[in-house]
Amino acid sequence: MRKILSGFTIAVLCFAVFIPVSLRAQSIWLDRSHDRSVGLEIFKPNFKNINDATITTSNSGWVFFPSLRWPLSTKVHFVGELPFAFASAEVKSSRFNINQSRSESVVGNPYLGVEIKGRNSPVFTEIGIRLPISSEKKFLATGTGILADIDRLEAFFPNTLSITGMLNYHHREVSGFALRFRGGPSLLINTDSGSGDDTELFIGYSAQAGYESERFSLLGGLTGRANLTEEDADFSERSVHQLGFNASLGLGKVRPGLHFRLPLDEDLKDSLDFVLGFNLGIQL
Repeated sequence: MRKILSGFTIAVLCFAVFIPVSLRAQSIWLDRSHDRSVGLEIFKPNFKNINDATITTSNSGWVFFPSLRWPLSTKVHFVGELPFAFASAEVKSSRFNINQSRSESVVGNPYLGVEIKGRNSPVFTEIGIRLPISSEKKFLATGTGILADIDRLEAFFPNTLSITGMLNYHHREVSGFALRFRGGPSLLINTDSGSGDDTELFIGYSAQAGYESERFSLLGGLTGRANLTEEDADFSERSVHQLGFNASLGLGKVRPGLHFRLPLDEDLKDSLDFVLGFNLGIQL
């Protein structure tokens, strides 16, 4: 995991150093109780920036996850998602006479998958793939996408075909008290034949609790990702964790919501303060 975060940091630092010369599956927070729906998630990461007497750097961006959920049968639903990221960076230094900026946008790796759930069962399974179309030349935009939603880091990895399988448990009491658990592997297959790294295996996991009803919901919980194939690293070095909170309001067939995530690990906190988000679900 440190390799992922340091890669983004290196990309930003390379931009800061060389610009005077050359002139980062489905959301676990959304409501899935409706057979036919479209969704939109918008995230704005708040990055840590440098501001001292020598140099000032600032990085910002927006990340979008539009999605579609559609029934194929009574037990199987198709799920599709097409991520997009926009990022900008600015470097200023009066000492070195630098005043440069750069912006990028990138389409991420689309998700194609299915959800399988028995009637009235609290357990369902997700199986899906992400097709490798994200550009390897848009380091600023892809890094922003990865850090904006580390739980779906496969969405912006360039030259990577990912296969994901997740097991979910979702229970809601009559009172509205709700519990959600989710976990499973993601296999990331490098499609660049010129690279030495072939595959990486991640495991994702989360636990959430809160209140859910047709009118209002409030959830909070822990999410995490761990790299199982990274060698010579302990668990804290190969994993990353976040606290997340989501509130949504049911307005007929439309359900808007707000999202907040706070990084817990030092590697992630070195690059990111927090992530704010907005999500919208529409029944069809």
